[in-house]
Amino acid sequence: MSDLLKKFKSVFIVEDETSQTTNAATEAPAASTANTPVTAAAATPVPKVGIGGISTKFVEILASALEKNNQEGFDYFEFRQSLINLAKMPMDEATRYQSAYAMAQTMGVTAVKLIESAKFYLNVLANEQAKFNEAHVQQRAKLIGNREEEAKNLDAVVLHKTEQIKQLTREIAEHQKQSEQIRKDINEATIKVETTKSDFEATFASVVAQLEADMAKMQQHLK
Repeated sequence: MSDLLKKFKSVFIVEDETSQTTNAATEAPAASTANTPVTAAAATPVPKVGIGGISTKFVEILASALEKNNQEGFDYFEFRQSLINLAKMPMDEATRYQSAYAMAQTMGVTAVKLIESAKFYLNVLANEQAKFNEAHVQQRAKLIGNREEEAKNLDAVVLHKTEQIKQLTREIAEHQKQSEQIRKDINEATIKVETTKSDFEATFASVVAQLEADMAKMQQHLK
């Protein structure tokens, strides 16, 4: 990881090494249907996806995107770095923003330019969100696709053979096993892709919230 990328991560994300991203997803145990007559197609249980958390992987992805689009000269990134450095000093928020702005002014930077720079980085993040959403759709199609229809078709086969041929109990049980496995696979795949989406959205929201908060404070204090 480049030094600049590390700086972007430290500037936009406050990392806590003691915290872990947790996404508890519980699944109700399925009752065995091996010896139970089938009367209707079973519905696929809705998987429970945990609340998203800030992901180190997505922090690096977003920070990398910001790094690649870093504007030359003194902009919002350098301004925020100044704010972080000044945070170590005993001063209130307004003084901290005004002090950082005073430094920016020596570089010929105006409050308008800083806010426009922050908006530029928001657009960079928005582009990353759009790319992630597209990848999320593709991943759902790849991992889940039409497998739900496949499960329903197997249920129909099970029902048909149960009603017409009692002697095919073993074959019916095998189809039921396949159907349950497919639903399990669907459940696991759905949890995986939706948890990934939740992690991205939580990370994205954290970064955007910081940028928007800084924009608001710049508009408040930099007059």
